[in-house]
Amino acid sequence: MKSLRRFIFTLLFVLAGFAHLEHRAEAAAVNPAEVYTYERMQADIFELAKQYPDLITYKVIGKSEYGRNIYAVSLGKGQTNIFINGSHHAREWMTTTLNMYMLEQYASAYKSGRTIAGANVRTHLNRTTMWFVPMVNPDGVTLQQFGLKAFPSSAHAGLIKMNAGSKDFKRWKANGKGIDLNRQYPADWANIKSNPGKPYYKNYKGPKPQAASEVKAIINFVNEIKPASTVAYHSSGQILYWKFHQTGALYDRDHQYAKAIGKMTGYSLVYPGARPSGGGFTDWFTDTYKLPGFTPEIGRYAGETSLPLSEFQTIWKQNQGVGLYAAGIGYSLSQAKSGSKVTQATNQTNDAVAKSRKLRSYYSGNIKSVNDFKVNADFAKAYQNAAKSIAAAETLLKGIPQSNQNRLKGVLQEAYDHKARAAVFIDTEKTGAQLKAMNSELIKLIDAGTLDEHTVEAYHKFSYQIKKAELFINKLYGPHVRDIAAEKYVLPAKITKETVIYEISRYMLMEEIQINLKASKLDIVESQLAELNRLERRSAEIKEAGNKLYPGRYRELPGFEAVLAEMKQEIMQGYEALKPAVEQPEEEQVQEQQVQDQQVQEQEGSLQEEDPAVNTELEAPPETEDPAVNTELEAPSKTEEPEAGTVQTGETEAGTSQTNTIPESEEQS
Repeated sequence: MKSLRRFIFTLLFVLAGFAHLEHRAEAAAVNPAEVYTYERMQADIFELAKQYPDLITYKVIGKSEYGRNIYAVSLGKGQTNIFINGSHHAREWMTTTLNMYMLEQYASAYKSGRTIAGANVRTHLNRTTMWFVPMVNPDGVTLQQFGLKAFPSSAHAGLIKMNAGSKDFKRWKANGKGIDLNRQYPADWANIKSNPGKPYYKNYKGPKPQAASEVKAIINFVNEIKPASTVAYHSSGQILYWKFHQTGALYDRDHQYAKAIGKMTGYSLVYPGARPSGGGFTDWFTDTYKLPGFTPEIGRYAGETSLPLSEFQTIWKQNQGVGLYAAGIGYSLSQAKSGSKVTQATNQTNDAVAKSRKLRSYYSGNIKSVNDFKVNADFAKAYQNAAKSIAAAETLLKGIPQSNQNRLKGVLQEAYDHKARAAVFIDTEKTGAQLKAMNSELIKLIDAGTLDEHTVEAYHKFSYQIKKAELFINKLYGPHVRDIAAEKYVLPAKITKETVIYEISRYMLMEEIQINLKASKLDIVESQLAELNRLERRSAEIKEAGNKLYPGRYRELPGFEAVLAEMKQEIMQGYEALKPAVEQPEEEQVQEQQVQDQQVQEQEGSLQEEDPAVNTELEAPPETEDPAVNTELEAPSKTEEPEAGTVQTGETEAGTSQTNTIPESEEQS
């Protein structure tokens, strides 16, 4: 029996020893029973990141005035950020110990599944990411702990002067340049009280807000992570600062949170007067972000020095749940804000759809005749209203959870469709207006009888613009709208083009004949003269056929014909001058001419020429439900067959490159 008792006792002792070792292994990094230095903190950060690679990361967010790193350490896996910091003031370095110990204990509890202060650590860290900057003021902490030996000799005289002549730096509160970092934030900075007016071991607010590199780093970091709540630890006095200009609902909200933290820690809440002295981190954060921030002053009042190490266990017991409570606050506020954002995004999306639906009457419903195909002021205003509403919805969608984004993007697609169709209509109307203007210019040249290189170039640009207009028209929503647009813009343009196409072709062909005459290429000239005779006949035939469909719209061109007749006369004179001197017998000449005429007739018959005037009515293209606004038109080729002709004439398009085919309406991807 005694042996059994001895065995059981030994077994329990060994198990207890293992449990003790396990607990020590979990809490091996941070030792709160020693003076906690910058170097110790840095080593512990590295060690904790190795121990908890799935939970803890770190980065350097800035440098102190003397070049020491300012570290930010993250703990958790959630999207909502919480921010906790310590050691704004040099002699308050036990707040760094508390930051680091809290970081490690929360990580250990997450891994083991323990609760802390009744809170489920895993739940909080899965929902949030807690960011710690354990030592905001590494220069000041180092000076307070080690004195002048930790700084270059060139700085000693200045440090002693800022310390009122003393070489004992245990009371030091400022950073390494004599600036109080918790009086550096842009929150009623101008009204800060008890300012010594020059660099000093305490209370000097600096020459301007954010003059100190440490404060710049903190502000930039907070603006980057946008925490939902913050805790800035200071010492000493066991009191809690929480209020800075909050009123109404914000006051009630933050007061409720502060009372809960006061109950948790036993700290007394501070109720400042109507004009509190500002400049502190919590002052700036609550005033800027309108979110809760707290400044607990840990430990019993210690005067102008650091807290004794013996205070830490009590401090931890008081504050072990504060970080988790701040995480809970932040998560709740974030969720409420997210819900509000989803509601706003939903309302804005519905507004965008409603505004875009109004566009349909402009791009389709009201289009009954060519007179209706226009972009008036009401249309333009409706388009701009829809575009602005869609842009506002897109902005709000970026700030809500992905699942809500996906749902609302599906709703917003209808607005995109209406906007894209309206954009195509606007582009078509502008392109059509440009085509009409070019048509008018070409008609002016016809009326003036001006047929020269300028006229040829105008014709090529005009032909290109017809293609461009057709490309846009084919993207319009609804076959009836496409038919009306073609009737308004393309039909008149094609009639003008077909009216002059053979005159332009004859002009260009005769320019080539003149070149070949100068080179004495009689065989080529003779072939080209035969082609010229065919084009002359087609000039008359196309007008006759066109006027059967559109009476009186295919005009005679006496001015052009006069120019062409003069050119042909010059060509024939040159040709006659280059012909061989020996004349063929009259009978042989007649036979040869008959053979040439027969060859031309056979050539014309084999090519099965199609009359352009017959094809001036456009066939309606298939309906396009989702027109692409960014329609691009290829630049015209150097040669183009006459649309109404069947033989290559050497007609060349003007080498004009048209860019930005969407002149007014907004591009839609």
